[in-house]
Amino acid sequence: MANGGVSSPNDPIHSIQYSRDEILAMVEEAENAGLYVSAHVYTDRAIRRCVELGVHSLEHCNLIEPETAALAAAQGCIAVPTLVAYDALAIEGEALGLGPAEFAKIEVVRQGGLKSLQVMRDAGLLMAFGSDLLGDLRKYHGMEFELLAKVLTPAEIIRSATVIGAKLCGLDAETGRIEAGLCADLIVVDGNPLEDILCLAANGAKMPVIMARGRFAKNQLS
Repeated sequence: MANGGVSSPNDPIHSIQYSRDEILAMVEEAENAGLYVSAHVYTDRAIRRCVELGVHSLEHCNLIEPETAALAAAQGCIAVPTLVAYDALAIEGEALGLGPAEFAKIEVVRQGGLKSLQVMRDAGLLMAFGSDLLGDLRKYHGMEFELLAKVLTPAEIIRSATVIGAKLCGLDAETGRIEAGLCADLIVVDGNPLEDILCLAANGAKMPVIMARGRFAKNQLS
């Protein structure tokens, strides 16, 4: 948590959390273990600070500016926009106990979300697919495809959900190709997601077959 949160009542979005020395120590220890640091960040100041200190995965990034996005791209960082989290909270936040202060913060990052996609794409900053949804809000995860499609092409979205996501999770050596010895994570799609990205939404309604590591998790064609 290198920045304030939207659903927490006591930390404004602009607040910077953890000292530089603390973040540097985290980065060093992660590197010692062959891992990397992922940070929750919204504001441009918080994002730039994390990039300068060696943080690799930048979660959310709703208020990022072009110069920082370019720096993050040059450093080899990967961003994970999670636009659906804020739409879901806007829909169900009241039932979850959020108040006016939280809704005001949600709206700030929600308004910046679509602009951030364009900024990051134009800077060449890689983006992986994510939702940041918890509990009952997970039912909205497919909506992320719809939101991303307001700015990104279907091919860019698919790449974020496959190749770039695998790279960020350290799985790129065993996924991304149909080849003997790899994971065999495969789907059959009713439609062409390169023409209509919503084929991948609707909680798998248009995915009659889902295979995970060579085993059927769903098979409606047999």
